[in-house]
Amino acid sequence: MPKLWRESLGERGCRVMLFERTPGGPIYREVWVGGVRVAAQKSIGHRDREQAKAEAFTLLASLKVRRESLATGHVTLATLFDKYDGSPAFRAKKARTQAEDRRKLEQVTSFLGRDRAVATIGPSDVQRYAEARMSGQCSPKGKPVRARAVAADLVALSIMLNWATRERRSDGTPLLTHNPLRGIRLPAEKNPRRPIETYDRYLKLMRVAGAVDWRLPLAVALAESTGQRVSAILHLGREDLALDRLPYGWVQFRGEHQKNGCDHWVPLTKNTARLVRRHVRSLPGEVAFLFPADTQPTHPVDRWFMSRRLRAAYQRAGLKPLNGGLWHPYRRKFATERKHLPLRDVAVAGGWKEPRTLLECYQQSDAATLQGVMLRAPKLFSDGLREITPTVTPSGRSHTRKGRRKS
Repeated sequence: MPKLWRESLGERGCRVMLFERTPGGPIYREVWVGGVRVAAQKSIGHRDREQAKAEAFTLLASLKVRRESLATGHVTLATLFDKYDGSPAFRAKKARTQAEDRRKLEQVTSFLGRDRAVATIGPSDVQRYAEARMSGQCSPKGKPVRARAVAADLVALSIMLNWATRERRSDGTPLLTHNPLRGIRLPAEKNPRRPIETYDRYLKLMRVAGAVDWRLPLAVALAESTGQRVSAILHLGREDLALDRLPYGWVQFRGEHQKNGCDHWVPLTKNTARLVRRHVRSLPGEVAFLFPADTQPTHPVDRWFMSRRLRAAYQRAGLKPLNGGLWHPYRRKFATERKHLPLRDVAVAGGWKEPRTLLECYQQSDAATLQGVMLRAPKLFSDGLREITPTVTPSGRSHTRKGRRKS
């Protein structure tokens, strides 16, 4: 019986193991650093032993650079990324946020160089990365992105660098003495697309929503009346309803489906409460979610599926979806309609973590409030503000009938 091929490369404290599980089968690899397995058994995707050795030596060289960077204090991006990825601070994030941050950090480190010393990153690197991303050079398909996506990548990098300034080595010194991105201006869009829905379009949509999907009327009504994100809405269950609570009933949005991570109850409007009661009566008794999936009723319906149904409802109503958003325009509508209310209360009701985000990205100016600012503002006198009707007109030169100035 043929023997299994196996080979160990590297030196004590830093080794790469290559081996077969079946004779002549795929080659697997695992990595050991300091007596600890840092990379579990993983197929490298081919059977070429010489190619596997070459790839292992490349990996060993990279691992050696990372170890030396920690010993000398010259931290590389790859070293920092590995430590940050395994830190309690990173693991405390939601799984979806972790995946997004890994993707962003991989994008940046691949462009700047994984073995690049962190302390050498400067404004020119940020500018080059922004130009490459916005022109599509960093995408395998050559797809360009907007400035906001570039800024999100760099914010993820800056968060990691800030973490490194607080993290300590065994001798008590910080991993990084300072954040090299501090003070560098990130790309920003001069005219960001933030469309906002209107109530008249909402009414037209609701007339046809039920004909497209039985779950759609309540989903759209909750988006319009509560301002919540679609993921939080679609994960609602029977236990999240308190329909006997005054005045018309309350609904709970759970923290695991919110960006702010906080559970909170909000009251329902009269019309939305009526829709909720009708919707609950139509649900089978064993279904826990308000918006169950068709094939798996024990799971909530996928938000991408509901987005496709919403687009179909727009088309059926003879409306065009807003450019730059589908569900989020209802969230901006909710925020803008409540500009006259205390900012903190609007933020809590809509599930915003900080009022600053609500103010800068969601509440928008409108013609009615602009007219109030310009035409109905009080005037400041020495004893305070007064409501007046302006009657003073600019004085001009008086002229004679012949057009000459009086002497």
